[in-house]
Amino acid sequence: MHRRRLRALAAAAAGVALAAASPAVPGHAAPGGEPAARQSARQADAKPATIATVTLITGDRVTLRGGAAAAVEPGPGRAGMRFSTYRAAGHSHVVPADALQPLRAGALDRRLFDVTLLAEQGHTGEAALPLILAYPRQGAKQGAAARQRAAAGGATVERELPAVGAVAVRAGADRAALWGSLTSGTASARSLAPGVAKVWLNVRRHVSLDTSVAQIGAPAAWQAGLDGTGVTVGIVDTGVDGNHEDLAGRVTSEIFTDTTYEGDQVGHGTHVASIVAGTGAKSGGKYRGVAPGAKLLDARVCELDGCWDDDILAGMTWVAEQGAQVANLSLGGYDTPEEDILEEGLRRLTAEHGTLFVVAAGNSGPSAGTVDSPGSSDAALTVGAVDRTDAVADFSSRGPRVGDDGLKPDITAPGVEIVAARSSGDVIGGPGPAEGYTVLSGTSMATPHVAGAAAILAQKYPAWTPEQRKDALMAAAQPSTGARVFDQGAGRTDVARALGQTVTTGPASISFGRQLWPHGDDAPITKTITYRNAGTAAVTLDLAVQADEGVPAGAFTLAAPRVTVPAGGTAAVALTARTSVAGPDGLWGGRVVATGAGGARAVTPFGVHREVESYDVTFVHLGRDGKPSSTYSTLLFDGTATGSPFIDVFDPSGTATVRVPKGEYAASSRLFTGLETEDDFADDTVSVLARPTLLPITKNQRIVVDARAAKPVRVTVPHRDAKAALAAINTDWTTEEWGLSAGTIADSFDGTFAGPLGSNAPSPIFRASVNAAFGRPNADPAQGLRNSPYWYDLAWRQEDRRMFEGLRRTVRPRDVATISASFAKQAEGVWGGRMSFPYFPGDEWASGWATLVPFELPARRTQYVNTAGGLRWDAEFREELIPASPDEWPESVSGTSQAPATYRAGRTYRETWNRAVFGPALGTPPVPEAWASRTGDTILAAVPLAGDGDGRVGWSTTTDDVVRAALYRNGTLEQESTEGFVEAEVPARSAAYRLEFSQQRGAPHTLSTSVSAVWTFRSGHVGGEKPARLPLSTVRFSPPVDLTNTVRGKRPTLVDVHLERQPGSAAGRNRTLTVEASFDDGRTWRKVPLLGRGADRVAVVGAPHAAGFVSLRATAKDVKGNTVTQTVLRAYRIG
Repeated sequence: MHRRRLRALAAAAAGVALAAASPAVPGHAAPGGEPAARQSARQADAKPATIATVTLITGDRVTLRGGAAAAVEPGPGRAGMRFSTYRAAGHSHVVPADALQPLRAGALDRRLFDVTLLAEQGHTGEAALPLILAYPRQGAKQGAAARQRAAAGGATVERELPAVGAVAVRAGADRAALWGSLTSGTASARSLAPGVAKVWLNVRRHVSLDTSVAQIGAPAAWQAGLDGTGVTVGIVDTGVDGNHEDLAGRVTSEIFTDTTYEGDQVGHGTHVASIVAGTGAKSGGKYRGVAPGAKLLDARVCELDGCWDDDILAGMTWVAEQGAQVANLSLGGYDTPEEDILEEGLRRLTAEHGTLFVVAAGNSGPSAGTVDSPGSSDAALTVGAVDRTDAVADFSSRGPRVGDDGLKPDITAPGVEIVAARSSGDVIGGPGPAEGYTVLSGTSMATPHVAGAAAILAQKYPAWTPEQRKDALMAAAQPSTGARVFDQGAGRTDVARALGQTVTTGPASISFGRQLWPHGDDAPITKTITYRNAGTAAVTLDLAVQADEGVPAGAFTLAAPRVTVPAGGTAAVALTARTSVAGPDGLWGGRVVATGAGGARAVTPFGVHREVESYDVTFVHLGRDGKPSSTYSTLLFDGTATGSPFIDVFDPSGTATVRVPKGEYAASSRLFTGLETEDDFADDTVSVLARPTLLPITKNQRIVVDARAAKPVRVTVPHRDAKAALAAINTDWTTEEWGLSAGTIADSFDGTFAGPLGSNAPSPIFRASVNAAFGRPNADPAQGLRNSPYWYDLAWRQEDRRMFEGLRRTVRPRDVATISASFAKQAEGVWGGRMSFPYFPGDEWASGWATLVPFELPARRTQYVNTAGGLRWDAEFREELIPASPDEWPESVSGTSQAPATYRAGRTYRETWNRAVFGPALGTPPVPEAWASRTGDTILAAVPLAGDGDGRVGWSTTTDDVVRAALYRNGTLEQESTEGFVEAEVPARSAAYRLEFSQQRGAPHTLSTSVSAVWTFRSGHVGGEKPARLPLSTVRFSPPVDLTNTVRGKRPTLVDVHLERQPGSAAGRNRTLTVEASFDDGRTWRKVPLLGRGADRVAVVGAPHAAGFVSLRATAKDVKGNTVTQTVLRAYRIG
């Protein structure tokens, strides 16, 4: 099962407040033959309804369900703020209107508003937000200004990053104050304050031998006396186990993470280091590294959960300043068109210190355009992976480079099933073919082969520059048959050839960039290849162009078929690209191969992007006053694109031109006006424009985006004193291959307009919807709508599949269902909140947005929902710690969720929430694997342990919770976890299993402080790909508690007992059921009488002599022999 989906499921079950979690193995390496996939938008699965909150740098809070943004709350002092939202490729983006200008100006890292990424990176709840503040590079004074502004906004300075002119900081709870300190100007013209040049998200990246060393020619170098002696190589990774026999005595270490242990507790860095320079001492020389004579600088910048940008930069700086001639970076992250902070650091450190950084290309192949940063830097020697036959590995990331179509990767090396040293703390590899070794695959393993080769070159040519080492290795590479240059660069590393020949080329590769369509009049492009001869005799080279398959004849030509390079001199030849010749559009590439006497051969890869049919599209943005607008968010979206599907349309003048391939695009725009007054959003407007049908781009064209085409959106409810809490417009395009959502969200419909962007013809793939919520304002204006005695959740969808042309809805009492809701209290110092999401007819998943406004507990509130057209509503309840200051966000401590329900207008329903007993629950599962299942021979279990007495699934999220899960087979432990789930590969043969789950809940919980369940069952191999749910049952207790979860009086209590089977499982009918009670927190137990038969019983539970708590224990067995024993301490109060 995909690790991300597993952790998300566990989060839903065990209460770990994650929308998606960090991967558990390094991203560029994995055990055995397959690399671990990078955890990114490309693999997001938003189905599990897990809940997380992230606070933006602006101070606004976003709630996510399953990784998708679901609710937005303006930060302190930002009431009335409007937000532009969009979601595609698994990632949700939420951008406040006052961040649009600095974001589009390039002053803000757009990842700061990718709320899915923020949750994936762990920036949820109360977690600090790590930032990197770049400052103008005019000296220390500018850096001081950035530090002062960060401190004034409550941020903590973590580290100086002089290599890139920046400082790493951690933003505290009051993000709104930090936003105010880092920026200035009105909302419509906000910019970064003097002394701050750019704000980056401090991103967490992931760390991406016997026959492999011989494969690149290392033994020939050793025979020549070259093994890296006298050369220092930096290992920027997870640390190095310097006590391993293969590395002992040659490692100098420095720690840049916030941990203090010595060595390597992951296993990745040690494996990498031994490929570079392991002696093979523990294996009698069998698993020797490429440059066993080299010394190593161990810069630990990564832990199991990844590597932060500032740690990586600090480690890179240290190894460069310590004199490393070569540095290995088997790590990376998603690349963007602009130069990011790591790419800049790599470029500067290379130039200033002469260090050659050898970097993994990444493991996101075989798709094009997937090379990671910082391997995307021109200065990096970027490495892809091949197998033992020199075939490019399927997982190896491919070029071209994002943004400019540059030729990457540069070179390849063995990266499939590589045997190398295993650290004593290894958790990713497992035992290998010999003690002290393990097997891993990935570009992480290919990269140190090249770093070792570079070290050998540095030994022979100590005066060479990083560029010369890179040139020599690429010129000597062996191209892989059948692979394009954008897959492999120059080819597989051959250090023996690099040492044995005197001819190199420069530049090492040639990128002709992108040639615009149409191509009939394309002018030839000529670039020069320079051959250098370090030998004492002239060398004559025969030159030949070897084009990739499919490239037409005549596309690339040389000015001469032969050159003579004098001893110690150079010779040049012109290479010309002619994209005007007839042929298919796309990536064209190949290599110039120069051969000479004595087997000399130099390779120069080249490439060009012959643009597919494309056109210029000009967007003219006009505000509601008819004048050019500079505050807008316009997106084109191509769901079939191989790279980023988004085309962000922006120019501060309001007129923006973008070039896009011929095709059909979803088009949407949000235009904001009235943001001229700083910190006052009462008079602003937003116009939401969308085109239902895809926009055909078949020629150059001009499109006017006129806010005046949008008409007012107005919603009123029966309560005259009601005030809006949520006003959202969402537009969705959905096909079998892709989906896009875009819209806006605010806390009022005042100033909200909606209309078509050009044509409003209906489209079968388009939907437009409106969400609204209303409540009664608190008597204290500072409290907003808190403690409102009523609440409206409303939603409408344009059923004709057109865009709204304005909307007016007057809600009448006969249009809504009434829900009389009661909310009990289970903890001290908390308040509660309920939010609902609409499910339109035919939809499997919720649509639109919700909002959560708290109320004191216990509480009674009347909920109203509209029901037209079969609209369904789910619901979620949360308890949150009441914050000490109005400037702080509350911390969630527990919650329960209710499956979508259908209501009928005019009827009244009753619901009670948060009522004891809180314990194991196996309600409607969010994914087929839930809650406990077997697929083939993989058992997965993630059981919710805090469901309420009314049968809802629930979770606990207090930081002091202790969770345990364990799976036993025939009495032997198979797997144990503290993360709320188990996933174990088991033998196919049927066996007896025992599954154990437990949770100890910390403060402020006073009920269900300890919950445990033990199931026994038999299981064998499951055929096919579909999961089979395991035969688990739970026992749900529903005592007659009041809204403080207390049973009043001293008489025996009749407690409803419900035996519930996991939906879709093969659990049998109940055979036996016993219930016990304890009045001393489980020290002693007494059996209690049960009334009735079957799955629904009544337990007669006595009362303690004084006020206190009742604990409950149940044991059940079904007719098939499956059993469950579950225990809940302090199940409910007696008062």
